[in-house]
Amino acid sequence: MQNSQGVNSVDIAITILEFIASNGGIARSSDIAKACSLSKSRLHKYLVSLCRSEMLYQESEGSQYCLGSKILFLAQATPKPQSFVDEINQLLCEFRDEHNMSTGLVVSQGNQLFLTRYNRSFKHVDIDFLPDTPVPHKISAAGAVFATFSDLKIEADLSQKQQNTIRQQGFAIRHEPAEGIPGAQSISCPVLNKKGEMVAAVLTMGFIEPEKQIELGNALKAKMAHFSR
Repeated sequence: MQNSQGVNSVDIAITILEFIASNGGIARSSDIAKACSLSKSRLHKYLVSLCRSEMLYQESEGSQYCLGSKILFLAQATPKPQSFVDEINQLLCEFRDEHNMSTGLVVSQGNQLFLTRYNRSFKHVDIDFLPDTPVPHKISAAGAVFATFSDLKIEADLSQKQQNTIRQQGFAIRHEPAEGIPGAQSISCPVLNKKGEMVAAVLTMGFIEPEKQIELGNALKAKMAHFSR
């Protein structure tokens, strides 16, 4: 809602701060006065108040003024934009809470795959992984997904029939236990941006009953449809 009423002195103070910020965070009083169309005596009153509130501080020598600690405090308090990793992992945490299944996020660095996020389920018996755990290409569901949906040269030893199945259903299932995690299965699907490019693979893992695997894979795929980048 627009309102013509306001406090003129606040507008002037903001103009002073904006000019100093645009000048690299430091400016001489004479330059501030000229840029803000203020007399030196009037500007001085504003500078005293802004320094007293720690929005500015004056250098010990000379007449230069710098942005103060209060400005930095306010800047740090502003919400930071989410990275795509944070956005995807938020969806994975929701999936974990809905299905009580551990989830993870796999990203590529070159042709190497790494489990960069892991969200443990609330079950008494589960599997733990360290951050940035390397993910094998050939025995992992995530490796199969990268080999099928990405442009990376991932050797997952998949037949054409297996790739067609993964592409058709939209996710890969590791049915057999892998070394180090006996009895555990994993399901992985790609995360695509609005251009249809694969940006990561997500997975859910644990002790998954065979009759639940397709249902869980479809649920994971549906959850990732909410990714908006």
